[in-house]
Amino acid sequence: MAIDPLTNDEVLAVLEDCEATAVPTAHISARLSAPKPYVTTHLQQLALKGLVGFNTHRGVRRWRLTTAAREACE
Repeated sequence: MAIDPLTNDEVLAVLEDCEATAVPTAHISARLSAPKPYVTTHLQQLALKGLVGFNTHRGVRRWRLTTAAREACE
């Protein structure tokens, strides 16, 4: 199985389309047609840069763009 390389910009674009709502990793993974662990790695890198935040509810991590990321996209 070959994995197409993703860029952080592609991951950010999916989150931007979600209009500031927190979405589970599985949703982002499905939109990008990429394995969850691979997408999670990108999301964690973006979180370290302060562009993405997350919360966990009932064991499901949900991701969203931070205010700084939304302002940078405008």
